Amino acid sequence: MFLFDEPLPNLDAALRMDMRMEIGKLHKQLGATMIHVTLDQVAAMPLADKIVVLKDGLVQQIGAPMELYHHPANLFVAGFTGSPAKNFLEVDIREVSGNRVTVSNAALDPVTIVPQTGSYTAGGKAKLGLRPQYLHPASDAVPGRLHGTIALVERHGAETMRNLTLTDGTTLIAALGHDAAFDLCTRVDPGFDAGQAYLFPADQSAARVAH
Repeated sequence: MFLFDEPLPNLDAALRMDMRMEIGKLHKQLGATMIHVTLDQVAAMPLADKIVVLKDGLVQQIGAPMELYHHPANLFVAGFTGSPAKNFLEVDIREVSGNRVTVSNAALDPVTIVPQTGSYTAGGKAKLGLRPQYLHPASDAVPGRLHGTIALVERHGAETMRNLTLTDGTTLIAALGHDAAFDLCTRVDPGFDAGQAYLFPADQSAARVAH
């Protein structure tokens, strides 16, 4: 059994990528158990067969990388997986009908979500999670619609990051896979597919899970 305790953070970006690949190759060649302790989900996701997410010494979720990515057990796990980190918006619960919850706020038009976890009551609050990669220029076919202005544009080569200030004052990041030009302070109405959004109870940041 091999234990790696944060072996990569002090390396430069290119060398970190090379070393991740080397560790992955060694794992396959040796067929040995390897435990990799890290605070960096970018290091954890590519290497792991199984991830144990801990917070304050308590297990939050155990599962394969993509299981945690697509089905996070709570807000903490949702914020841990994915890069850039998921956007979280506080929203008002307008209506609850069966397993469908309609939410909105000053910057979000009403949208109906089918939550993966938690219980909700009309008139209460919730947290809406949106991955930056799932936000895109709105069209009439998109059920989720936000409103804001462009505060910052960052070029990352394959992706362009737009930092947006919503009309309610909150900020979020939209990751676009092209190099289109954007002007600062321009009004934008990014959209998202409701099926790619996550909803969590407003007070659920972490909870111990069975393991």
